[in-house]
Formats: sequence, C-alpha cells, structure tokens
Amino acid sequence: MKKWHRPSKGFVCLVGLLLLFALPALAQKKQKGREEEAAYKEVVKQRADKIAETLNIADEEKLSKVRDMIAEQYFTLNTIQSKRDEQLTSVNTKSNSKAESRAKDIKSTADKKISKLHKEYIIKLSSQLSADQIEQVKDGMTYNVVPLTYRNYLLMLPYLTNEQRTKIKTFLVEAREHAMDGGSSKEKHAWFGKYKGKITNYLASQGYDLKKEGDNWAKRRNIKSDALEIVESNRVVGALNLTDDSKKEDLRNLIAHQYQTIQEIQQERDAKMKATGQLSKSKEEIDKEAADIWAKYQVQLGSQREMFFQQLSAFADSSQVETVKNEMTDNRLQQEYSHFMALLPNLNDGQKKQVYAYLLEARDNAMNVLKEEDRLKWFIKFRGRANNYLSREGYNLRKATEDLERKLLVEKKGHE
Repeated sequence: MKKWHRPSKGFVCLVGLLLLFALPALAQKKQKGREEEAAYKEVVKQRADKIAETLNIADEEKLSKVRDMIAEQYFTLNTIQSKRDEQLTSVNTKSNSKAESRAKDIKSTADKKISKLHKEYIIKLSSQLSADQIEQVKDGMTYNVVPLTYRNYLLMLPYLTNEQRTKIKTFLVEAREHAMDGGSSKEKHAWFGKYKGKITNYLASQGYDLKKEGDNWAKRRNIKSDALEIVESNRVVGALNLTDDSKKEDLRNLIAHQYQTIQEIQQERDAKMKATGQLSKSKEEIDKEAADIWAKYQVQLGSQREMFFQQLSAFADSSQVETVKNEMTDNRLQQEYSHFMALLPNLNDGQKKQVYAYLLEARDNAMNVLKEEDRLKWFIKFRGRANNYLSREGYNLRKATEDLERKLLVEKKGHE
C-alpha cells in the first residue's frame, strides 16, 4: 500500500492564502450576480407594465397577473439565453469538429427549451386574455413592428390585392413569433429583416419592382416637396378638413400616388408618340399609329382612374370622394352646371340629368390630365356635346346666352 504523506506546512499555508483571497472574490461575484438579476427583474417589470397598460384591463388583480406573466417570460428567456451564450463562449474558443458539434448541441438544447417556453406562455396568456389582447402583447414584445411595417407596405403599394395583403401579413406574423423569443433588439429586428426578404421575393414574383416603388413612396413622404404630386395632394386633402391623421395620410398618399401614375403613363405615351414621327412612313401611316397609341393610353388612364376611385372609396365616404374629384378638376363641374342652370332655368328634370351626365364624363376625362388648360379642354368638349343635345331639344342657345348676358348686365348696373 502506498504510504500517505502529510502535506507540508508550506503547502497548507499556500492553500489557506488562496482560499483567503478566493472566498471573498467568490462572494463578491455572487453578490454582483444577485444585484444584476434584481436589476434585470426591475427592467422586465417595467417593460411588462408598459405592455399590460395597453390592454385596457379594468380588474387590477387580472392586470397584475398578466404583467407578471409577461415579466416572467422575459426573465426566463434571458436565463436560458444567458446560459446558452456562456456555454458557447467557452466552446467557441476551440476550433475543431468536436467543439462545433458541442456548440450545435448547446444551441439545439436552448432552442427546444425556448420553443416549449413559448407555447406555455401563449397558453398562460390565453387563460387571461382575448385573442386581440394576445396580439397586442406580441406586438408590444416586438416593438409593434408588425402593424407599423404592414401599414408601410400598404402605403408603398396601395393597390395590393387582398391575397397579396394576406400573404404579407402572414409573413410578418410568422416573423413576430420568432422575434418574440429574441434576446435583444438586434435579434428581434434580424427576424423581421429575414422575413422582409421573403416578402420582397414574393412581391417580385407578383410583378412589383420594389426598388422603383420604394423610391416613389419616398418621394410621396416628402410632404414639403414642390413636386406636382405633393403640392396637389396636399391641396386636395386640405379641402377635406380631416382630423384623423392616419386617414389623412392614407388619402394624401393615395392621391399623390395617382398623380405619380398619371405622369408615368403620360411620359411613356408621349415618348411613343414622339417616336412615330421619326419613322420612314407616310403621313397617313404615322397619323394612324399615333391615334392608336393615344387610344391605347386613354384606355390605360381610364382603367387606372377607376382603380383609383375604388381605392378612394375604401378611405372616404361618398361626399369626400366627390370633393376629391372636384378638387382634382378645379371644381369646374359645378361651375359649368350652374352656368347651364342660369342659361336655361326652364330645363326639365330629364334634361338637367343629361346635361349633368355630360359634365360628369368631362370630369372623368379631366382627371386623367395634369395641366389646368388640358382639364378645361375636356369641359369645353363636353360642354359642346351638351349644347348640341339642348339644341336638338329645341332650345336656342344663342338667344339664351344673349338674354343671360343682358340680365347680368342689368344686375351689375343695379349694384353700382
């Protein structure tokens, strides 16, 4: 049997000295850990308070329960992730396959715990909150990225179909489920960044040029710009006297988008019209090709206008829609109609309706052009059609005009 030797006095003293210094350091480390834990608990309590306050829970006891659930979720997530990161720090110092396998196991174990914790958390919330309130909690834990980002997509692309909107929302909600378990702001936003990439790919497959659409939206957001779409959309929306800022921006953005689209269509049309004059063809052939181009783009402008009307109705009531149409056409419809009523005060209801129909058609066409003089040309054109109709109805427009002028002259002298 091996003989046991008593440690030397020197060795015992050395161990004693080490313990003398190590124990206080260890105690200090534990104390620091407790302090950091207490501080983090206070931080997550404050976060939970802010989220819980948005839920409008009148029952104080229930509110407290929900707040504690949220705070506990933050704390437990941090505990799992801190342990994972601590383990990874020691493993990653070694660059070999065994270390890589160990790191993978550590991450996998943590992910399973987090996934289980996530499911249990939602079940706990469901015992106290409605589905809408749970949505609010999820948004609160992810900086409201889902509603804010979804709204931005709708502003950037106002003519998305219901199917496309649903797809975008689905991607964002899926990103939020992952982001809820993120251990930092950076990690949470990274999840949304990943899914925004998926949305970009999806929209590209649907025919959208996100670079172009993003640039156009940036221009629409610059509400102090002197660009036509900004000046005109600000003016038109101003006439509505809206108090809801969100609705106001929805309408302003949509109207600005319409002006941008008209400009793009007209620029494309004008470029093709110009190109016809450079062809080695007869005048008749050039004129016919130009007429075909004009007709094609008139159809495109009309189709865009109808889409605009439909989308406009989603944000505004019928009276507001009429105001927008009139403001975009210099309020000329009512001016023209009032003139006809003053010119021919004895028109019957059927005749009034027909005159108004001509003017409505003039207004629709006038909405497809950008210059006031061009809008006026459309009203002059349809005013002529209304005059022809009234002549067929037996009215003497020349005599009626002379009578109105004399009447206005007498009224003017009466006021002098």
